[in-house]
Amino acid sequence: MRRPHLKTPAAVTVLVLKLAVTLILLAVGTAPLVAVPVGIVSGTLVVWVVSRRAAAMVLASIGGRPALIGEFPRLHNVVEGLCHTHGIDMPDLMVLDSKSGNAAVVGDRRSATIVITTGATDTLSLVELEALIAQALVRCRDPHLADETLGAVIARVPGAGFIAARFGDTDRTVRTDMAAAELTRYPNGMQWALHALAEMGTVVEGYRAANAHLWLLQPDGAVETASAVHPTIELRVDALGEL
Repeated sequence: MRRPHLKTPAAVTVLVLKLAVTLILLAVGTAPLVAVPVGIVSGTLVVWVVSRRAAAMVLASIGGRPALIGEFPRLHNVVEGLCHTHGIDMPDLMVLDSKSGNAAVVGDRRSATIVITTGATDTLSLVELEALIAQALVRCRDPHLADETLGAVIARVPGAGFIAARFGDTDRTVRTDMAAAELTRYPNGMQWALHALAEMGTVVEGYRAANAHLWLLQPDGAVETASAVHPTIELRVDALGEL
């Protein structure tokens, strides 16, 4: 029997915390009849509290600074153009000073933030930059974004690192690439962007493994081998070729 509610990122995160609190209580000698209900309530409360600050915590760990329109006019023009054309709420924009080519999306129930490396903003062609931003905007509208961001915080807890890996879904990544190509109406642009970013290098200095699923490409630079989080560039490009 299929139980999709146990497969959602939010459900897994809440379940892990409930179990963790319950096991701690049992370890210190709390009676099971007390430990279980207290663990359930406490785990839920912790998730609620952390979720309120998760986006700010992840953005702080990534680093970066606001992408000022006077400094990055092309970036703002591309984002505003796509948002206006498709009726998408304008996300916050941040840049990470790095020669590599990558971008991350972080968000909660209220807003989303795109973090893009200056290597990408300075080096990509207009068509490639538009494709990258389209992919990020698709993820901004993903109903699981808040759960993914929360998962990046919870995965820092010792023994909970597997949570981030649950967000690694090849089919979902490919669908997001395709949705981005539909926004721009030019699949080749997404293919070119993926190749250009890979050639630039996707390594993000000081990145946390718990945040890897929030990036467009593997932030440790392993883009040619399938990882627990991102499929290979070749697979993604080939899938776009079917559009």
